[in-house]
Amino acid sequence: MAKRKSTRNQTRIKKVLKKRGYAKGKLPKGKETHHVKPVSKGGKDTSKNIRVVSKTKHKKIHKNRKKRGKV
Repeated sequence: MAKRKSTRNQTRIKKVLKKRGYAKGKLPKGKETHHVKPVSKGGKDTSKNIRVVSKTKHKKIHKNRKKRGKV
């Protein structure tokens, strides 16, 4: 069985960011987008699944996921 490639749709992500008030769909320095349900696990590029977090917070989230075996 072929493994499905997980991809992020930059156009959709840009739309979500614009809806949230980020001009031109770009984030300020020090911020990143985070998928609540990882794209690799079937998460989508929707406003319900995307959060804007600081780079530091984003690293902590993924570090904790890895510890719990959720990556």
